[in-house]
Amino acid sequence: MSNSITLTQGRTNRSLVLIAALAALALSISFAIRPSITAAFTPGENGHPNGGPYSDLKGGTATFTFQQNATLTCDAGDNASSFTFHLDYSVTGTLPDDATLIVYLSPNNGAIQGNAGGDEAGYIAAVESNWAPVNVEGLTGSGTIDVTVPVTSPFQLSTGGVLGVIASEAGAEGQSWTSKTNSLNCTEVSETPTPTPTPVEETPSPTPTPTPVETPVVTPTPTPEETPQGSTPTPTPEQSVEAGTGTPAPSQPNTAMSVNGGPSPIPTLVFGLILLASLGTLAYANVKTVRNRG
Repeated sequence: MSNSITLTQGRTNRSLVLIAALAALALSISFAIRPSITAAFTPGENGHPNGGPYSDLKGGTATFTFQQNATLTCDAGDNASSFTFHLDYSVTGTLPDDATLIVYLSPNNGAIQGNAGGDEAGYIAAVESNWAPVNVEGLTGSGTIDVTVPVTSPFQLSTGGVLGVIASEAGAEGQSWTSKTNSLNCTEVSETPTPTPTPVEETPSPTPTPTPVETPVVTPTPTPEETPQGSTPTPTPEQSVEAGTGTPAPSQPNTAMSVNGGPSPIPTLVFGLILLASLGTLAYANVKTVRNRG
């Protein structure tokens, strides 16, 4: 009996330990995936600026739409200085006296996560404390209003973006406007370009007047007078003299193998033939003598 009770208690203790471990794991997971305040925040969802008023058109009816060309100025530490917006309107009838529209700033999730430093609610409150009233009394038809919201409650804006939004009217029957501007941050703001100095137009130096070159006076050469026809002109040293005709040197006649005007070659030929015949006869006589002796 005692052993049965002990075994049952042991199983119960192990079950309790397992249940406690599963509960701790589930609790840890729930904290790990718990969404932060920024996960659900929508710019302008508070309806009016932090500590500021609602819009009030005094019973008038109008629509307001932001143009997507808002601009931002910042200081050197990525702190926003002022925002400028352009707001298009379309009014039904005419807005009554003292009709006022409230434009204020509101951050997106990127701005909260990148600049809040862990104090998300405090950062949202700081951004939404900046607002400006816009007097819209007497507006009729349609047009555009320029709105500037100065930053009187400072905040850093290195990442993410801050938008311009419109405060709704108070009460359940009041009008509300969902239009928002483009988001802006200080790192996206281009630096103000250094003005390029206007070049000073140089006055052209006067072109010097050229000094006239004196042309030397040329004394014309007198033209010689024509010699009357029929008279012999007197030669001058510059005139050419006709070359005289010289006596040609006598040419040396070529006497080699001459036929005309030289000695005849026939005697020479005859003498040669006789010489050959004599030599031949002598040679024959010598040969015959040698044979007879032998």
